[in-house]
Amino acid sequence: MALGAGDCERLHDGLIAQPVNTASALAYVAVGAWLIGRRRVGFGLAVAAAGIGSVDYHGPGSPAARLLHDGGLYAVAGLVAWHEVGRRLRRARLPADRRPAYRAALAAAAAGAACWWLGRTTSPWCDPDSLLQPHAAWHLLGAAALACWAVAALDPPAQARS
Repeated sequence: MALGAGDCERLHDGLIAQPVNTASALAYVAVGAWLIGRRRVGFGLAVAAAGIGSVDYHGPGSPAARLLHDGGLYAVAGLVAWHEVGRRLRRARLPADRRPAYRAALAAAAAGAACWWLGRTTSPWCDPDSLLQPHAAWHLLGAAALACWAVAALDPPAQARS
């Protein structure tokens, strides 16, 4: 099966196989750069790598595209899971001022997952020629979820920032 064939958007010949999904994957690169600028370098690099892998996967489709796409995704999911498990084992609660960002991350992740599921090629929502691609919404919502989660979970406490 061709890369991206299950993600609804019609595959095109040329350098960019799926223009909408490719462009939306740049949101991960932007969030990764933003995180690096906020000194969340390790997580920022993982998010940017996931974005670069997704751009390659939906765009040119190099021989390394699947590895880059999946590896970046697994690195990000692994870092989030590692942090969350550690926080729960320490029984550390998020400060009250971080909870809205955490809830926004959960909401964006849930909405993104729904878009991913509903945006499969076999879904009734799939219109392979539309500029409104549910898989692209998955990219945008996923990037937003990671940004919100990082603000909630990785930023230093308020007293350390002053």
